[in-house]
Amino acid sequence: MLHTTSPPRLAPGPDEPFDINVDDETFDKLATWSRDYGDVIAIEPRQRLSRALVLNNPEHVRHVLIGNHRNYNKGVGFERVKMLLGNGIIVSDGEFWRSQRRMIQPVFHRRVIAGQAHMMQACNARKLRDWQAKAASGTVVNITEEMSELALEVILRALFSNDLDALSEREGGNPFALLVEDVTRDLKLAMRFRALTRHVADIMQRRRSENRIEHDFLSLLMQSCDKESGQPMTDKALIDEVMTIIVAGHETTAGTLNWAWFLLTQNRRVETALHDEVDALAGPPGFDELGELRYTRQIIDETLRLYPPVWLFSRKAISDDTLVHEPEDVQVPAGTDIFLCPYLLHRDERYWEAPEEFLPERFGDEQIKERNRHVYYPFSLGSRRCIGEFFSIVDMQLHLGLLSRHIRFKHVPDKPVLIEPHINLRSRHSILLMPESR
Repeated sequence: MLHTTSPPRLAPGPDEPFDINVDDETFDKLATWSRDYGDVIAIEPRQRLSRALVLNNPEHVRHVLIGNHRNYNKGVGFERVKMLLGNGIIVSDGEFWRSQRRMIQPVFHRRVIAGQAHMMQACNARKLRDWQAKAASGTVVNITEEMSELALEVILRALFSNDLDALSEREGGNPFALLVEDVTRDLKLAMRFRALTRHVADIMQRRRSENRIEHDFLSLLMQSCDKESGQPMTDKALIDEVMTIIVAGHETTAGTLNWAWFLLTQNRRVETALHDEVDALAGPPGFDELGELRYTRQIIDETLRLYPPVWLFSRKAISDDTLVHEPEDVQVPAGTDIFLCPYLLHRDERYWEAPEEFLPERFGDEQIKERNRHVYYPFSLGSRRCIGEFFSIVDMQLHLGLLSRHIRFKHVPDKPVLIEPHINLRSRHSILLMPESR
């Protein structure tokens, strides 16, 4: 009689089989397992075919995302994302991804973002007038919803400029607003969102027929060609990248500002330091004043530490690999699913003093120099680092820099402020704040 034996365990881990996903159960279990088993956790699959490793060591993060990144493709969990975004650079791999990345990179050049700053200022100026009116009337602000609306407007105007207004007029409203109205990100929402690709195709066709080039992301993408092949993107690839930019650009900024405003209501010392910085400005901050918003930037970085928008990254090993580890190295067979959780590493007391506290000062220049650079990766690391990171940071700095000069908030206790750890790390319930004019 033949007996089959399971291959040896890759590392310590729970006995129960489990398939890691972006959900509440995984979020809770990873926190527990990290305490119980340390930096490398081996998970036996429940339904999937491959075993998994959860890595919570900065050197392992560096190895997978930078040092040996070519051995790791996109991992499990991207099926839902692909239904929403198509084959954009968040989802794609291999030479196609490299070609797309080369063509998209110039869109997010510093000069291009500087040119978008006036648009960001205008959007925030309208938001300021709205909040000043609400402060005067004692009207509560649903900060979760309003940051979603504002972030969506900014990224859509960066892509389509005035064509957004024309589209909204033709459709009787902004069709992309469904991203604000429906936060489920389920299959039904994915199908509704993908149907909006026809609007992108229509705007592209109108620009071509009118021989019109705008100073926005879409025109830059339409003009881009791969430096190695000389070929432009196909229309399908271009539209997939536009849809990716809309979702990624909107959700990262919206979620971070939602948490930032809430954290400021809970930390008056930090709020006072922010007010001191923005009050010292000669006028409303623009792109050239970003260097004067150092503490504002630290607030954003600290918010991203506590609430990284993407709280779980996944990769899959292409070939066998080895992770240097004590007391002995960890073998990574080809096909192993790898999971990296910035939420856990960002709150690891080995690398962060008082990790649960909101302390923007930990992102001062000297503090950053003294810290292992790979313990903080809200936008990922290496070649897969978020291409829109600078755009998002500028958008958030200008927002906080302008609005906090005139408005402060008090939290209105309604529902518990809880984390919803799905594709993005959101607040489970909308956060309500009462605005006050300064």
